[in-house]
Amino acid sequence: MSCRAISALSALAFIAAGCVTTDKEGVAMRPNLPMPTLGGKQYWTDVYVYGGWRIQQNVFTKHHRLLGPKDVRKAWGTREQCQHALELAKDRGRAVLLSDKVCILLHAFLRSKDSFKGLKKGLEAEGYEVYSVNYASSRYDLDTLAAQMRPLLERVQEDFEDVYIVTHSMGGIIARKILSQQEYPKVRRLVMIAPPNQGAVMADKLLDWWPSQYVTGPAGRQLTADEDSGARNAGIPMCEFGVIAGARGTERGWNRMIPGDDDGLVSVASTRLDGMADFVVVRAWHATIMNKPKTIHQVIVFLNSGRFDHEAEGVLALPDN
Repeated sequence: MSCRAISALSALAFIAAGCVTTDKEGVAMRPNLPMPTLGGKQYWTDVYVYGGWRIQQNVFTKHHRLLGPKDVRKAWGTREQCQHALELAKDRGRAVLLSDKVCILLHAFLRSKDSFKGLKKGLEAEGYEVYSVNYASSRYDLDTLAAQMRPLLERVQEDFEDVYIVTHSMGGIIARKILSQQEYPKVRRLVMIAPPNQGAVMADKLLDWWPSQYVTGPAGRQLTADEDSGARNAGIPMCEFGVIAGARGTERGWNRMIPGDDDGLVSVASTRLDGMADFVVVRAWHATIMNKPKTIHQVIVFLNSGRFDHEAEGVLALPDN
């Protein structure tokens, strides 16, 4: 039986049981056995993150759970029950903030929060609280994914004075959707790594292959290079932002099916976006670009200054296109 089936059946069994106990504060809570989880890959969406703890909602059952450090389940049930358990963890000093500035990481399509391990470590070394957020990228369209992330960003603004956002691939499109429709006063800067801002030719080619309908999901089908695609019309962020593109440094790039230089999936040209404060190209492959030391360096420099380090090792000359 697949992990997805086990997760769904287990959750349904607990909910159907309807077991409720009362904690020391008199709040009705569901019995919980602290147990390790996979952290919520694809079938859970983070609705609140605080100091290494996160409240998630299940895609299928819609119930919530609270994960502590190392993704151990600390509570489950309703959103209110999980929030209560988190507040107790705060009061007892188990959930604490280590900085007054936070960096939110939004992962790519079909990836998870764990895809940012190198970048997360680098940002933490610079004094940032880092929230690598999980969202069910294959289950909803771009508008729905953005709508799910907005409340999380609003809550994060209540906990921090300075908020920064770094994205990889489709995560950048989600950030554009969020930050172009409403101004968030505490969001200082945004860095998009390898975003398909003008759509991705490979998305068009993938959709021509009939089995792709079982893989791409609603959001994946909106990443095409068509004039009316969701990626191309996600809006311009109302904050200072920069773009890091991956490339090979040759006219043909890594992928001969993509015109011009590319990172294997997204062309350098398609990462560009009107209004960007700065733009830099590094030699990297799409799947791993976010954790390369040269990329981490560029992210940190931009978050601190609003400009990239164009003299750094690994930076490629900007193409004419």
